[in-house]
Amino acid sequence: MRKIGYGLAALAAIALALYLAYFFNPQTEEQEAMNAAWDRFAEDVAELGQLVEAAPFNRDEQTAAAGYRHIARFLATFLAEFTDFRNAEYPQFTRFPNSVARIGWDNPDNPYLAFPVRGDHTYRLRGNVINFDLVTINVYSGMLGHTPVSDIRTIASIASDDLEVDANGDFVLTLGPEPAEGNWLRLEPDAYIVVIRRLVSDWEKTDEGRWEVVNLTTLGSGSPRPTAEDVARSLDDAVTQTRDLRELLTIAHRITFQLALRPNEVSEPAETDPNLAMADPFQAASRGWFKLEEDEALLVETPVADCRYTNIQLANPWMESLDYASHQSSLNHRTAHVDADGRVRYIISLRDPGVQNWLDTAGWSEGSFCARWTVCSEYPTGISARLVGLDELDRHLPADTPRVGPSERARAIATRQAAISRRYAGGS
Repeated sequence: MRKIGYGLAALAAIALALYLAYFFNPQTEEQEAMNAAWDRFAEDVAELGQLVEAAPFNRDEQTAAAGYRHIARFLATFLAEFTDFRNAEYPQFTRFPNSVARIGWDNPDNPYLAFPVRGDHTYRLRGNVINFDLVTINVYSGMLGHTPVSDIRTIASIASDDLEVDANGDFVLTLGPEPAEGNWLRLEPDAYIVVIRRLVSDWEKTDEGRWEVVNLTTLGSGSPRPTAEDVARSLDDAVTQTRDLRELLTIAHRITFQLALRPNEVSEPAETDPNLAMADPFQAASRGWFKLEEDEALLVETPVADCRYTNIQLANPWMESLDYASHQSSLNHRTAHVDADGRVRYIISLRDPGVQNWLDTAGWSEGSFCARWTVCSEYPTGISARLVGLDELDRHLPADTPRVGPSERARAIATRQAAISRRYAGGS
């Protein structure tokens, strides 16, 4: 028995030694601080669901499901942003918004780019404008949800019309605190992010050309490893921006659609957005909120305007663009039909009315829409919206309104799907 006891003790000693050698991992005070930061992050993520529950338009399971998906998309996007793409010393492009981060009426005609900056550094941006109707480049002092709205301003802007470009459409732009030869945008001390809007009405033109950004102040030097403080801050920033941006969009909904407008009304175009910072200073926009039955349509009429670019799009109640690849939920000046009287008539409905200017709600009976006019000789007035029955729609449309049958609609959707596939071939 004594030998058995010695053997068991030896095995226990060996097991303890193995545990101490391979499994025991005592934590330093610094590691415990990092562990606590992760625990706080997990708690904060759990609380994000309250934003979905409290939304004023969340009245059914479809909207709730889309809301949780919306929050998950926000969080995934901002985790990537703050852990990898908000380093102004070593900037990288993000497609923000993108096919996942559908934020605040993100424009289906716009393969966005963004990158972070510091006001005391100098950057070189290379790009190409040849396949875009218009490119606008804006420097902002903050980011919605990350910076108090009162502190966000447009520091500097330039449109492709004002850029020096070569015969191939290529340009080089310097961004920095000191003037530079050629194309230049001033960076001021509070510069935070650059947003590039690249408007393309012809989705067959998916060749974006060469785009590159480098920080000339740090070019050639290696970036340091993120510290524990950096990682903890990025986790906190990701949750904070997810929460604060969602709260801001809910406030915008209350102001725009509960106080200023009733369902199925549309606002007159306003230069920049009266409720959201970071709107493109080169455009005017109208908003509306549709609320439809299966047999109803919202007829939105706008005059033709002398603009470089116009479009209209639908969004779900969370202000995300709809699935614009598989549904004709957006139209622009190239794809929309203009009637002989100089007006454009859009039809928003759940069912296809068989006309060219149909906007498909993708099954949503409630949602919002946004119309844009960018770089215009004069912004339009006289926008109208009225609710009509689908069976009486023809009485409100010109006799020569183009008709679209099921096979033609299917071809149009197939074309959209292929174009968006090509757009995001390099990732979202």
